[in-house]
Amino acid sequence: MPAMARRRVAALAVLTRCVTALLLPRAPVRVHTLPLRAAPQKYDETTAPLAATLRSSEFAATASTLSKALAPSVGLAIVGTVAFGPLAVWLRSFINGEGLAVLANDEGQYFQNYVNAIDVMFSLLLVNTFAWLYNQQEQLYVSLFAEVSVAKALLEQIAYVSRGRPEYAAQLLENVRRYVDDDLTKLSAEPVTALLGGSSASYADPLEQVMWLTSVGSPGDVYETVRSLREARGQRLGALQRKLPAAHFGLLAVLGVLVLAIFPLLAAATGAAVAPEDGLLRVQAVLFGLMTFAIAVTLAVLYAFWMPAGSAYNVDAVLEVMIDGLRAEIDERERAVDDAFAGRGDDARPGNPS
Repeated sequence: MPAMARRRVAALAVLTRCVTALLLPRAPVRVHTLPLRAAPQKYDETTAPLAATLRSSEFAATASTLSKALAPSVGLAIVGTVAFGPLAVWLRSFINGEGLAVLANDEGQYFQNYVNAIDVMFSLLLVNTFAWLYNQQEQLYVSLFAEVSVAKALLEQIAYVSRGRPEYAAQLLENVRRYVDDDLTKLSAEPVTALLGGSSASYADPLEQVMWLTSVGSPGDVYETVRSLREARGQRLGALQRKLPAAHFGLLAVLGVLVLAIFPLLAAATGAAVAPEDGLLRVQAVLFGLMTFAIAVTLAVLYAFWMPAGSAYNVDAVLEVMIDGLRAEIDERERAVDDAFAGRGDDARPGNPS
């Protein structure tokens, strides 16, 4: 059969070419390429002001934290130093000579065991409190970066869906600005209240307005971004929710007082050294003041962690830079909208009807 013979010849030719290519490969073809030179990066004009804002905010927060933490701590240290000597002498008046000898020797190690037990409880609660508060601040930082990233994505998507329709873009940008000014900046508001929002008669949710403006009959493409922004907002509010009650710091203060209370009593047991004019008692008073200062500063730092805003340990400085960046981007896009209205000869763009 001629057809069958032709197919066999064609198959044999293909097989021959394959074997030849495997056994006798050709020299590789060299493609000479020129290295592409990276285009010079343009200096972002918004970087310098934002960096300056960050440094200024960090400096102001640090100064505020130092004043709030150091002022009361130094005051308590001075009070402790001044009151230590008279308090030791006053305690000595309640104990006779034999009792002072027993107290000084502490043969049964009663006071040593007391100090050890209080120190363990105070240290354990102190370390765990710091770990809890630090983890909460870390979650807040992560959630804020995620929320601002989604907010920028929403601005980009708004610019895409509102091309050629400046009235539409103006309303959407106004709602995003309301979200930034009225929601993202409110660190001190109660998270549960902020999550639920206001009543329908007095409050129009800006994210809901964005969804309604971009949806006709069914949710539009922007709905997914709005939903992601709501999820990021919920994570931020959850991180802002205080996990420790205010009574927790009262308990820490009580334990700190119990740690310090044993030292005037031990100083009263030093016999002749408890005289107000004795040098040893003055040295003990200074050491007592330093210990009082250390405990007071530690508690003040933990309290600064616990507060949602207003200290160097919070997200105030970083959030201020984020807000300035978002506002600058909204302003730039609104200027583009104004230019579009000016190009059409309109006097003013419409406001937000909500």
